[in-house]
Amino acid sequence: MKKFAFSLQKILDLKEFSEEQAKIALAQAIANSDRIKAELKTIAEKRVESNNQRSFCKNMQDLVIIENYINRLDVQKENLLEELAAAKLVIEEKRKAMYETMKERKVLTKLKDKKKSEYRKLVNQEEAAILDDIANTPQ
Repeated sequence: MKKFAFSLQKILDLKEFSEEQAKIALAQAIANSDRIKAELKTIAEKRVESNNQRSFCKNMQDLVIIENYINRLDVQKENLLEELAAAKLVIEEKRKAMYETMKERKVLTKLKDKKKSEYRKLVNQEEAAILDDIANTPQ
């Protein structure tokens, strides 16, 4: 008997590839979110450091420079928080897309497993019939 061949194998391969691409896209979105969080942490550390330097300022010009720097850090922080919110939306979108592709792939995988099981059952029946014929043949 010929070897098992799943008629939808190319589609299954395509679905598996799509699933991998969706996983990569999700990972990239998460990495972007992590990058933004790291930048926020760095800004927070710089802000604390600048606040500490305020107490050591001897003249007004240095104090103004530090205040302007802190204001710029605050603006950067607000921009990054907006980026983070957008990045979280992208993550959810990519996660939904990945789950959808996983679901599509699982349907085809289950169908393939079912067809393979039916094929094995048929092969076993044919082998049993052949063995019965051999056993029942007079010698």
